[in-house]
Amino acid sequence: MVKDTTDSIITITNPAFEIKNNQGFINYNCAEVEIAIASITDSAGDEVCENLVDVKCISNKTYSLKLASKLNYSSSKFKEINSTDESDKRFLMNELKANAKQIFELNINKQREIISIRKFEK
Repeated sequence: MVKDTTDSIITITNPAFEIKNNQGFINYNCAEVEIAIASITDSAGDEVCENLVDVKCISNKTYSLKLASKLNYSSSKFKEINSTDESDKRFLMNELKANAKQIFELNINKQREIISIRKFEK
């Protein structure tokens, strides 16, 4: 089996935060998605771009990846997270629980640790 030696990006859904041996993990299902960008003009005539995310399929198998000690989380807000800080852990746990059916993008480093999480806004 060849190990990935580069950073990679995966799309997931059903994320769940878990702590094992004082280390944070995210359990998830892989999601195959199509992403398109649409240009929309609002009633004031301002043009904005929006992501259109279409879920093609979701894996039945649950996977797990370790959180890096420092990672970035972005949705409508951006937050730097220290995965060893209790308030940051609670924030991430609550954010994932509240948005479990959403699609997220995980950036994984060479050590197979999550270094950033981005929630696709609907």
